[in-house]
Parts: sequence; C-alpha cells; structure tokens
Amino acid sequence: MEREELLQQYEARGDVFVEAKRLYEQALEEMPDATLLTKYGYLLECHGRFSIRKAVGQYERSIDLDPSDDQTHYQLIGAYAGLREPQRAIALYQQRLATSPRDLREHRFLAYAYLAGHEDAEARGVVDAGLELAPEDSMLIEFRGDVRAGTGDPDGALADWRRAHELNPESLSSIYSSAFLLEREGQLEEAVEAWRFIIEWCDLRGFAPDVEWPKREIERLRASG
Repeated sequence: MEREELLQQYEARGDVFVEAKRLYEQALEEMPDATLLTKYGYLLECHGRFSIRKAVGQYERSIDLDPSDDQTHYQLIGAYAGLREPQRAIALYQQRLATSPRDLREHRFLAYAYLAGHEDAEARGVVDAGLELAPEDSMLIEFRGDVRAGTGDPDGALADWRRAHELNPESLSSIYSSAFLLEREGQLEEAVEAWRFIIEWCDLRGFAPDVEWPKREIERLRASG
C-alpha cells in the first residue's frame, strides 16, 4: 500500500501507524520536500489525537473509580481541549455544578473547563461565584488571574497570581504563568526573576530534575535580551 493510502487509512481507522511512519521516514531520508513533511506531520498529528483520545478514556475510567482525585479531572479537561473538543468538558462540568451549586470543587472544574475553551467571560462568572463562597480560595484566584491575562489586564493577572502563591506556596503554577506573561510583556528581567524563584523553590525541596527547564529558560531570555 502506498504512503498516501496508508495515511488515509490511519486517519480513518488508526491501525497502520507503524508502517505509514516507516514509509514516510524512509521517503524523507531519500528526498525531503515540503509536501512529504506536511503529510508526515499530519500523520503524527493524527497519531497524537488517537493517543489523547485513549488518554481521555483512561481518565474517565479513573474518575469512575475514584471521583475524589482532582488532578484527574483537570487532566480530562486538558485532554478534551487537546482534541479541540472543550465543549464536552464544559457540558460535563456545567451539569456537575448545577447538581452541586455550592461545591467549591465544581466551581474550580467548570472555571478551568471554560478557560481551556477560551471562554473567558464565562470562566470569570464561575470564578466570581466561587469566590463568593470562599474569597481566599487560591485556585479560583489563580484562575481569575488567567482570565485577566487573557483579557488584557496583565497587572491584575500578576497580582492575582502572586496572591494565589501566597495562599498556596506549595504550588508553582501561578509562578510559571507569571514568567510567561512577563516575557510576553517585554519585562525580561522580571521574567528571569520568576524563573530564579522557581529554581530556588525546587532546590529547597530537592527537586533537582525540575530545575533544568527553568535554567534553560533563563539562558534563552539572557540570549534574547
């Protein structure tokens, strides 16, 4: 079977990836060109989607067995977004929140689902409703920062992320967000300081492998500045 036929079959059925990959890599070694690279890239993209869809199935099964593990819910939401199907997560967590309207976890899940679907106004509404129940909830404050970052309020985002980390110093997610936003805003020295903070945090806890990426980011920012 020809490469293009294998690609079409894999796109439809997901069952000939190894052979299709071999043929495309062989062709690229012999004579790389733009069309081949695009088709090989699409083959890999299809493979990624099939893998993510399998991951969704595992997360759903895990939640059925243990619905109390928050991280699995967030990973499920992220996986749906990776499949470009954020509305599936939004619908699921809308229903869950409607069933338990005073459950803080459900506010967090739905806010995150809206953020993953780039629905900032809806995310802000859920965040605000959750903060009425728990004004100092670190995760909802962090999500409010995400909304502000996505709606043109970088100073508000940075302030929320600082507060979120103050409330939950064992989480670095808001510091990572700060580093990326500071770079986008052209505040490279401040971005470097955020990465340094991450390195120090990891060093204090003995998380040596986790400092490699921050160190590379500092080197990249130094080179670009």
